[in-house]
Amino acid sequence: MKSVRLAFGETGYELEWDERRIEADVILPVDLETLEDAHGAFLTAVREPYGSEPLAEVARMTVDSLQQARRHPKVVIVIADHTRPVPDHLLVPWLVAELGVPDEAVTILVGTGTHRGSTPEELRKMLGSAAERFRIVNHFCEAQDLVQVGRSSCGGECWLNRLWVEADLRIATGFIEPHFYAGFSGGSKAVVPGIAGLRTVQHFHRASLIADPQATWGEVRNNPLQKLTREMVGFCPPHFIVNVTLNRAKGITGVYAGAVGAAHDAGCEAALHEAMIPVGKRYPVVVTTNAGHPLDQNFYQTVKGISAATRLAAPGGMVLSISRCNEGLPDEGAFRDILATPCPSGELHERIRAATKTRHDQWQVQTLLQCLEKARVVLFSELTEEQRQVTRTEHTDDPAALLRELAGSEGERLPVAILPLGPLTIPMV
Repeated sequence: MKSVRLAFGETGYELEWDERRIEADVILPVDLETLEDAHGAFLTAVREPYGSEPLAEVARMTVDSLQQARRHPKVVIVIADHTRPVPDHLLVPWLVAELGVPDEAVTILVGTGTHRGSTPEELRKMLGSAAERFRIVNHFCEAQDLVQVGRSSCGGECWLNRLWVEADLRIATGFIEPHFYAGFSGGSKAVVPGIAGLRTVQHFHRASLIADPQATWGEVRNNPLQKLTREMVGFCPPHFIVNVTLNRAKGITGVYAGAVGAAHDAGCEAALHEAMIPVGKRYPVVVTTNAGHPLDQNFYQTVKGISAATRLAAPGGMVLSISRCNEGLPDEGAFRDILATPCPSGELHERIRAATKTRHDQWQVQTLLQCLEKARVVLFSELTEEQRQVTRTEHTDDPAALLRELAGSEGERLPVAILPLGPLTIPMV
């Protein structure tokens, strides 16, 4: 018997198979060493940034302009929510120290997009002791005081959080990883969709963009979603960003800081070579995860790992997703309601593509339906039986037994691809 440790929740999951019946290829991203001096790398990055003056100089110019008003600058730092492993417990204190402003001048704005706010307990996990130092506000995409800052060339209204718009100094942190729509996460996505209004998020995720073949993993230059987020963020851009790349242990492997476009491009180039793995064939069975905690807390996020695996599945093959989903589907938003629409998946997909109005969360359902047109999807999770009935996938309580059943007892060994880190590994056939 052979086995591999899969990313699953906070503990992992050991998957075993009989190598006499299964020929398994374990596919992982390049795993760089954690930087020995991450703080030193941070200081170098913010003092020698991409496309920008050093962070301290950016801050000094802002402070000097406010001296006559005799007040501290209003500093807003946008961070990702509890579903992303950004090491903000390090980045936020480092940023404030380099800025040289008092704690009371700083507001941390949690970029929730259209999702629920992070709880006090989650904020403590995300920020450590920094959670007690600064004012923290969860963005709410349907707040009544959002500010319209512009309209995109394709007609989308850009509504942003008022705290961000009215700040004297705007900073965003982020984690650069492959993204199934925008090519890579991080960069301007911290702002749009991170702190955008629902109307803006819906325009950004409209069906025609999600269906565009260039709106996919690892694509930045020709990606319509990446172009749109950068255009919209240009109406009220961050003065400075700090993005990081991480290894399998969530250790920092690189720091990319400066102007939003230049710094993000540099980080994406590095992440591209770490995550995009050339593969010589497609497989009848692909085992994937959603990279474990915090990314596999619900089925909504799990669609990302399924999407990554579908790239590698042979036509009509199977994707076996190992994702904890301990928080359910989740229940907020319209994700559950759209999934529960009483019609076949093909018909639902046609309805979404034909709709003139984008419903909240329909983009995630659309992506799942695109995957289901390419492969069977079987899910191992902690979803309840009631929740399982809504997912439009098959389910198993024993992944190893399922693999044994698929392999049979005679004949050639069953080829199986295994992505232990799910969407952190993007196979290129």
